[in-house]
Amino acid sequence: MLFHLIHSHNLQNSLVFTKSAESTARLVQLLDFFEQSRAQGSGESNCRSFAVRAYSSDLAAGERKSILDKFKSQDIQM
Repeated sequence: MLFHLIHSHNLQNSLVFTKSAESTARLVQLLDFFEQSRAQGSGESNCRSFAVRAYSSDLAAGERKSILDKFKSQDIQM
């Protein structure tokens, strides 16, 4: 359902909160899988895709800062 909402409402720069770092990792894998499948199945060269990254206390401070910077510059959308 989340994947459908992202694309049907053309969402950009969204934050998704989960209960645990493990849930976050699973959600990132799932969204990446659906995004790759969608891009391959559409056959369109202008198919908009989005970048998803996990952000949690499990990451080093430098990695968290890098993800936030990329999110602010819209290189990462979720």
